[in-house]
Amino acid sequence: MRVPALTTLLSDWVWEQDEQLRFTFVSEGLAKKTGLDVSVYLGRARWDAPAPNLSDADWARHRAQLERHEPFRELELQRIAPSGRPVWLSVSGEPVFDAEGRFKGYRGAGRDITAQKRVEELLRLEHAVARSLAHAASLSEGLQAALRSICDGEGWDYGRCLRVEEGAGLSRFQDGWFSREPAVEQFLRGARVLWQEGKPVWSSTPAAGAGSFATFAFPALAQGKAIALLVFSGHGAREPDKSLLEAAPAIGSLFGQFLSRMEAEGSLRESEARFRSLTHMSSDFFWESDAEHRLTSIVHGPNYAAAQVGRDMIGQTPWGIATVSPDAAGWAAHKAVLNGHLSFRDFEFARIMPDGGTRHFAVGGQPHFDAEGKFIGYRGVGRDVTEIAHARERIASLAYSDALTGLANRISLGPALEQAIERTRRHNGKLAGVFIDLDGFKELNDQHGHAAGDAFLIEVGRRLRRSLRASDLIARLGGDEFFVVLEEVRDTATVERVVGKLVKELLRSYELANGARVRVSASLGVSLFPADAGDAATLMDHADKAMYTAKKAGKNAYCLFSGNGNSHKPPADPGNVKIPIGPQSTGIPPSTATRQ
Repeated sequence: MRVPALTTLLSDWVWEQDEQLRFTFVSEGLAKKTGLDVSVYLGRARWDAPAPNLSDADWARHRAQLERHEPFRELELQRIAPSGRPVWLSVSGEPVFDAEGRFKGYRGAGRDITAQKRVEELLRLEHAVARSLAHAASLSEGLQAALRSICDGEGWDYGRCLRVEEGAGLSRFQDGWFSREPAVEQFLRGARVLWQEGKPVWSSTPAAGAGSFATFAFPALAQGKAIALLVFSGHGAREPDKSLLEAAPAIGSLFGQFLSRMEAEGSLRESEARFRSLTHMSSDFFWESDAEHRLTSIVHGPNYAAAQVGRDMIGQTPWGIATVSPDAAGWAAHKAVLNGHLSFRDFEFARIMPDGGTRHFAVGGQPHFDAEGKFIGYRGVGRDVTEIAHARERIASLAYSDALTGLANRISLGPALEQAIERTRRHNGKLAGVFIDLDGFKELNDQHGHAAGDAFLIEVGRRLRRSLRASDLIARLGGDEFFVVLEEVRDTATVERVVGKLVKELLRSYELANGARVRVSASLGVSLFPADAGDAATLMDHADKAMYTAKKAGKNAYCLFSGNGNSHKPPADPGNVKIPIGPQSTGIPPSTATRQ
């Protein structure tokens, strides 16, 4: 009962089992593809060999399915190769009956999905690092949690973060835990040129006892510059595989953004502390108002020009002067404080100055009463806090926007999407989430370098902005993944017109700095609220699944999530996958990459 020849073209190996579900045949593809020993399985049932990912209950369900003589699809098994390397298999099978309808066993095929599982594993690791850094209340807490995630996920004994100072090479220990090994320090100094260029480095040396001591390091990058070095070491660790080397720059960028943000926040705290200290000795200006809260005088300190506040404020109430902030509600709250004759401090407002620039001020005041206790106005002091306000804006930008494209980042997308869904729910409307994955970005990076890849991602962000409304939220999730939120959509047809336009726009050729013209297609997944999902997390998950369906269907396409909750319908289903463009363009094959 040999498996049909066509099946062998669609899988890595084929197999057969007898009536007792024992393997009678396993093709040589299993050994060639995975390194597993075929002889271990012949004459035995599938569950006779250990699979760490499956429990006894999982095996019981699978055995019951086989005893009912039912076909099964894509059962995922983890096996351990003779080398100790974990291998992931995906197997499918169908029952075989003779001419009289008697059950004769099973036959099927298998695929090696180790690489796919490894990519998923590293993506989960990247998300775990991002969450640890985003939710950290302090620098040490964030570094400890993120380093621990990497050590636990990749099997390292020690992890540490070393800060890099300008012109000094390796610098002070920032955080982590480690065993001091002189050979490691020497290796890191010798490999400085490589990791300063953004490249991961690896070394394995004999340990004092048995075995070896391995070290893996890669830089934390901020604006393309190595500001710290992440070092992992341990006994018996395996050499980093290609997937980890490719994921290292993205993980390093997460650390770089976190360190930059924490450094900026620390600088702001120091600046505010210095400013408060100086304010105790002198303020930029003093002011007085009358019983109607109209300003009667502004007296400036010796080192502060009068023009920086503006003499035009005399005779007016603070809320009667044109200001940029606060809004009407903020002024109403401040007016209530003044009418209540209460003391206040650090009330901030901003106004446009005669030179066209905007300056921010913080004022405090106390009510003033005459001898009979009658309220006659306020007296107070004020400071120019423009630099502090700008520092706060820079910190907000570091925390909630993507440093490369200027789009929203993963951290800011979550709350923004939840707010959009809440607005849509209140207005009984519809909303669409669109997950975008570029099909050939890795090939572009490999052929033209990371600088060209960064420039390409910036252009992708520009195209998305130009193709969508100003009110539509666009976020870069990381790498070559983007997410778009379309609010106030009328129907599915409207959404399809928009995503079809995005597919076409992203496929248009790009000109790189080296003169090459490339075409990179995209796969898009769409999920609708409230039809497909009732909350933000489910909407993103369904859009992600629909995107993978579009990718499996041939890429350069978009897919609408199926209403039955399963986006992985067969690609041939015309109601699920849409390919609005004729020729597919995935990656940058020679026919689509030319030099001017």
